[in-house]
Amino acid sequence: MTIAPQDDCAPLVGPNFDPANPDFQRLVIAWQITVVLAAVSISASFYLIYRHLQHYTQPHYQRWIVRILLMVPIYAFASCITFRFYWLSPYIDVVRDSYEAFALYSFHRLLLLYLGPDLEAQHARMQGKKVKRFPVPFCCWWYNPAGYAYLLNTRYLVLQYVVVRPLTTFMALVFWAFGVLCPNSNSPTHGEFWVTSLNLLSSTLAVYGLFTFYIDIRTDIRAHKPLWKVVAVKFIVFMCFWGSLVLSALVKFSVIQSTQYYSAEAASDMLNAFIICVEMLIAAALHVKAFPYTEFCVQQSSGAGSATPPPPKMRFLPAVRDAFSPRVFWRDVKAAPKELREQKRRRLERRQKRLEESEIGTGEKDRDVFSIRMEDFMTPPPRVASLKEAQFVQPPMRTRWEQEEEEEHDDDDVSSTNSGYSATSGRPHGPTVQRPDKKCIEPASYGEYGGGGAVESNEAF
Repeated sequence: MTIAPQDDCAPLVGPNFDPANPDFQRLVIAWQITVVLAAVSISASFYLIYRHLQHYTQPHYQRWIVRILLMVPIYAFASCITFRFYWLSPYIDVVRDSYEAFALYSFHRLLLLYLGPDLEAQHARMQGKKVKRFPVPFCCWWYNPAGYAYLLNTRYLVLQYVVVRPLTTFMALVFWAFGVLCPNSNSPTHGEFWVTSLNLLSSTLAVYGLFTFYIDIRTDIRAHKPLWKVVAVKFIVFMCFWGSLVLSALVKFSVIQSTQYYSAEAASDMLNAFIICVEMLIAAALHVKAFPYTEFCVQQSSGAGSATPPPPKMRFLPAVRDAFSPRVFWRDVKAAPKELREQKRRRLERRQKRLEESEIGTGEKDRDVFSIRMEDFMTPPPRVASLKEAQFVQPPMRTRWEQEEEEEHDDDDVSSTNSGYSATSGRPHGPTVQRPDKKCIEPASYGEYGGGGAVESNEAF
């Protein structure tokens, strides 16, 4: 039997486990199945966590893996409690939603550590990557994965979700306490609209940044098999968040209707809790595949002479304290403003360096252009010879002063030749001298110096 829809801000009526309820048997069976599914997934996850803590040989990796593995028990337990004690769901959602954001942050930190132990090593591994477009829907913009800003911005995109999600859940608690949350309403005048909108925007940015970062480094960390890890983490986030949105839409379009014993919204929450418990069983199996503890076990020596010292192994209780200590998270939150200032300083230094290089390059270019223009002004351009002129060697161009000096030098040579002796050695000249006026002077024989000197072979001009 259906009843008229209630007011958007009316209190929810949850499932009634009264034996007089005609749906009592179905509710009990669904509750038992939920408990069994939650118990199996929690047991599998805790066993995997225990084995990691037992072989806690690489804390810088395993502390983040343990925190990711704890996501399944928290989700399964919260959903199981919400199914039966629906009036506690606002308080339980605070823990569940906050840890969802923390699990995404832990996974991003794990990927960063796979890339390098610190920011400088991670930046060195990213060198050589080309500028590329953002994934859809921001494919109109470009980014440089080889810079410091990219590593920091992807971290902050995930880190903001760790801060925003608990704040929005706390806002929902405040709205619910004052009666203005109205979880059945989609109106901007009620708190549910703003809480859902902020959660949707924050989670979308976090998942988008995480996905973009994974696309860029998946080949660099191939040895760690990151694909299964991405599937295991995003399966929980995607299925839980979008599953709740789909159920809310079904309630909005009256696919899920209210009955005499519980409202449509309470039935949607109950169905969502049951589905999450089923999903957590699948997620626990994915975690066993994606985060095996065997890769951290102490390897035995392969031979008598090739034994290598095993990595140091932490005891169980110190490993538990290290895995669940929040000091690294708080350190990252407090270091975020300092890293932003450092990144701003690096950006200003790069900009100043580019300006200096551009000024130096412009000055050198201007000097080169000036010197080239002066050489063009001082030296006449070469004349292109024709085909006939190319058969002869053209004499170099001389100034009038150079021609007069050369004529005087030739006159000195001719005078010394006419006297019968060389101008330098004082010995008689032997070879013929060719003058510029085309006269051919033949020297006299060595025995005829005193009388006549040189004899001209043609008439003077």
